[in-house]
Amino acid sequence: MSLKKQALSAARWTTLAMVGKAGLQFVQLAVLARFLAPGDFGLMALVGAVILFTQIFSDAGVSNAIIHRQDISRSQLAGLYWLNVGVSSALMLGLILASPLLASLYHEPRLQNLLIWVSTTLLINAISQQWRILAEKELLFDKLARIELGAAGLGFTTACLMAINGAGVYSLVAGALVSSLTQTALAWLLLKPEWLPLQHSKWAEIRSFVGFGAYMVGNNLLNTFTTQADILLGGRLLGSASLGQYSVPRELSLRLGNLLNPIVTRVGFPVMSKAQGDQAQLQRVYLKTLRMTASVNFPLYLAMSLFAPEIVALLLGPSWVQSADLLRILALWGMVRATANPSGSLIFAVGRADLAFKWNLGLAFAMTPALWFGSHYGNTGLALALLLSQTLLIIPAWAILIRPLCGAGFAAYHAQLLVPLVLGLAATTAAWLAALPLENTIARLAAGLSVGLISYIGLSRQFNREWFATVLELVSKSHKSNTPP
Repeated sequence: MSLKKQALSAARWTTLAMVGKAGLQFVQLAVLARFLAPGDFGLMALVGAVILFTQIFSDAGVSNAIIHRQDISRSQLAGLYWLNVGVSSALMLGLILASPLLASLYHEPRLQNLLIWVSTTLLINAISQQWRILAEKELLFDKLARIELGAAGLGFTTACLMAINGAGVYSLVAGALVSSLTQTALAWLLLKPEWLPLQHSKWAEIRSFVGFGAYMVGNNLLNTFTTQADILLGGRLLGSASLGQYSVPRELSLRLGNLLNPIVTRVGFPVMSKAQGDQAQLQRVYLKTLRMTASVNFPLYLAMSLFAPEIVALLLGPSWVQSADLLRILALWGMVRATANPSGSLIFAVGRADLAFKWNLGLAFAMTPALWFGSHYGNTGLALALLLSQTLLIIPAWAILIRPLCGAGFAAYHAQLLVPLVLGLAATTAAWLAALPLENTIARLAAGLSVGLISYIGLSRQFNREWFATVLELVSKSHKSNTPP
């Protein structure tokens, strides 16, 4: 099977998994928002930020190295597996010991027990992480889709049942634990290799992976700091209730991106890795990935910003009405943020974790003061600071990351963004005009989104033909049997 056909098959399975997971997450949020207080979501936002930081170290940064390297022995994989499990176990224990200190730092006593429970997911996930990474490398997204959907389904069911029965914030914890346990169990059944990681390996065999991983750890640490700085600062300066009103629309924006971007970037990374020796092909793959990402993200995020009040009213309920204005801002932030996702695939595909580290180090110094300043004006100021900072990074990202790695020129790079943006604005304008005379919330959404979707498809067929043709090929019945070997 050709690389293109493998990529299309992988993209279809990834689409199925991402759409299914996102649907469950949105329904879960709609249910839990009616049973949990904003402060509960604020607490879990803090827990999530802490867990993200510890996860950075869990595999010593070698997962991307496994995908990047095309020749890895069983002995090396065995050594990397136990390194992952050992580090994750140590991190879990360290987080349990540090939980009282973190609870005291944020003046939230409940934070201690929440961190203790959620920390166990570090070890649970580590047990199956290498199997999932190897499956991703080989584009076995059909099996990964089954695993992810099964885990998301059981986690969703657990969280909703516990919330309905009054478990409060612990319904979110239980959902996360059940999801992790299910994911590892299904990975054992569907992905576990014929050999077990019992071979003896020497440090010299995995030293190069750990060297690559050291940059990955530093890069991911800085990247997580910049992406979670608003939550960490907000937790200190805004309080859990105000942070909850901010973190939920922020999560909505991120979940839309998590639905769309992995469809392209999870497939794009291994495909770019296979093309890393041919810069012309690498550039074509990257630019097509960027166009695909922007063409899907831009219209949906613009629609989310336009219909933010209707989305909040239907999804979260009347007690969250003040989050609508925050969702308008954070949807635009999510749209701009989506332009940066394919660059990560490009950087790691060519093995330049050092460049990613330097870039994120600069971001940490640049964004933290802006977010600190914005947080002094409440959660709205924090959201505006986030949007402005992300927007100002577009051109520097091209100059520092994209042009040196794949040779894409200024015009070629920005054309991939300009066309979807213009078409998205035109379609959103049509959606706004269609919804303007209507007052009912559901009617406004139904009319606006229908007209916007039809307008965008029609405009894309005429002015974004390559993307339109790729989408048609992606969903074509003639390719349904093209699953990765």
